[in-house]
Amino acid sequence: MTKIRGILHRLKDRDIPIWICLLTLLICLTSLLFRTLSASASEAHHEKRRRYVFNKKTVPSQEDLIKKDNNPIDNSGYIRELELEPGGSLETDYRYYEENCREDNRFDIRRARLFFSGNLNHFINYRIELELQGSDQKKLVDAYGESKIHKNFVLRFGQFKEPFSLEWQTPNSAIYFAERSMGYHLTPKRDVGVMLRQCLFKNSMYCFLGIFNGDGTDGSSRGGQSDEPELAGRLIFRPFAAMPWSWLKSFQIGGSATHAHIDLTNVTLEVQSTGMTGTNRNIYVLNANTKFGVLKWVRRRQRWALESAWVWRGMAIQGEYIHFRFTDMEPSGGLPQDAEFSSWYVSTLFCLTGESFEMQDGMLQPIKPRKDFDSESKSLGALVMSVRMEHFTGDETWITKTAFVSVRESVAYSMAINWIMTPALRLIMDYTFTNLSDPIRVRVNPKDGSIDYIEEEHVLTARIYLSF
Repeated sequence: MTKIRGILHRLKDRDIPIWICLLTLLICLTSLLFRTLSASASEAHHEKRRRYVFNKKTVPSQEDLIKKDNNPIDNSGYIRELELEPGGSLETDYRYYEENCREDNRFDIRRARLFFSGNLNHFINYRIELELQGSDQKKLVDAYGESKIHKNFVLRFGQFKEPFSLEWQTPNSAIYFAERSMGYHLTPKRDVGVMLRQCLFKNSMYCFLGIFNGDGTDGSSRGGQSDEPELAGRLIFRPFAAMPWSWLKSFQIGGSATHAHIDLTNVTLEVQSTGMTGTNRNIYVLNANTKFGVLKWVRRRQRWALESAWVWRGMAIQGEYIHFRFTDMEPSGGLPQDAEFSSWYVSTLFCLTGESFEMQDGMLQPIKPRKDFDSESKSLGALVMSVRMEHFTGDETWITKTAFVSVRESVAYSMAINWIMTPALRLIMDYTFTNLSDPIRVRVNPKDGSIDYIEEEHVLTARIYLSF
């Protein structure tokens, strides 16, 4: 403390601004607190052993279990048993395009992720996930904690997926196509906030309610016109969950919605087809610089969706409709207008090797082979065939026709084969045909300087999916 007083007196004698003095005091106090805690931690370490469990399969002793049940946190404030489970995934693609005017045939790292998850005690868990693919500075994917405040109520806080859309909530390991549908680009994706998850009436109803910043992942740019949060919710009903008919138990129907007052910085929309993912091409682009001029005002951003799914043994069917709207977009010198978009899809999955699909918490879960692939025992693993039809409708009012970057409508058909060799290794072969209502500019022809356009897209994607 004597050293701290001396430092503050010297700063004051030199006419240093008061805020710098206060900041220096805060740094000194933080350093003193850290040294004190470090000394306490060192002493506690010699008295009590702190265990880190790196694998869920580690079996604690009966004495440890009794201690954990009685008091999961010791007197020094340290958790007796901290569970830490590392993992990750790697998706390597090769994409081939039939169109001669496109020079996009390539290998690509679609995703390269690492995560750490575990339990702090019997009612608090956490997850941190990082994206290592690409040059984007924002590497944080998920960073959240969960607290089970009741047997049917869970509170989640941090950065995670907003509760919207069946397809968006489904984990990547249970997506049996190369990409999600075009409607994915109308969803809110990830944001920072809090969410309450409820399971009611013996798993017959799931409710997700959340409040978020409305600006996207942490570190996203935001304006100064509005700081009101975005409200999001998803409600799922399983009307036959308690019925004796096994083939109807998994049927579910539901809906989701978001609502937010937004800034001009939030007026951004880029919709891509399967073959345009990972490129700078889109089938619809909208931002604050419109064909009517630069926007000077926007009021709200609204989404709503309807969904349904049904699984029985080795078959799964799901479909969804999504509607998206910006309200009262007012360009300089123009009248306010809305911008509306919609998308729908229907997909069917067939497991050809007899494994059964499963829905959990309103989401499709990944297939696990009955027997892993083994050439010696002639075990194949699991095979899943999937087909999908999807449609996107863009707002024609806001399309600059001479720019050739947006279309009024797009319809796509996909067919994929998934070879799940083990739960950790999957091979995907996906073919997608996309028809566009208007031409999209793809390049300037290097031979004669002419402009090349496409009105349809044929893309074959081969993927190796590795999780660990």
